[in-house]
Amino acid sequence: MEYFRLRQDGDYVNAPVIPDVIKQIQRRYVTPEDADKIDDITVFNLANHDDIDFIDLLNRQLFLLSNLLKDTVKLYVPKLLCKKVLLISSAKQMQMLYYLPIFQAVDCMSDKSSMTPDKSVVKELVLKATAIPNKAIFKVKHSYETIIIARLDAAESIMRRDFRGIKMERVELE
Repeated sequence: MEYFRLRQDGDYVNAPVIPDVIKQIQRRYVTPEDADKIDDITVFNLANHDDIDFIDLLNRQLFLLSNLLKDTVKLYVPKLLCKKVLLISSAKQMQMLYYLPIFQAVDCMSDKSSMTPDKSVVKELVLKATAIPNKAIFKVKHSYETIIIARLDAAESIMRRDFRGIKMERVELE
């Protein structure tokens, strides 16, 4: 089976940047056990920027999905819990509703994965094939990064749709 890491496409340089995200949503609470510590809807005022590009996947500060991408993910993970995140751009006089998916983390990262010296960023991801759950989309357990993986069928389904700002990287298995 083939797996792909879902990421924000770095070519979209005007994607929203959320100031002071940690003041409202702490990453340690983005788990099924602690999800009740996150408000059902969180509002962020974006830094004033005229050319904000509201793409379908954001993962620089939080892993956020557009409504259509969330609906596609829910085809494969029907019971996925999501919290609403409203991004408001006063400069552009626009707002966009995103969803923060709350996956159960799976301990399936191999020791062969390449990381930065402080282990905060995974440079090259390798998964233990025997530890991968029978799920189409899941989260890899990591202390600092949100790593979301899609099985080939789910990845193809996402790519067939007209989403913007999504980059998929094939993941090695051991």
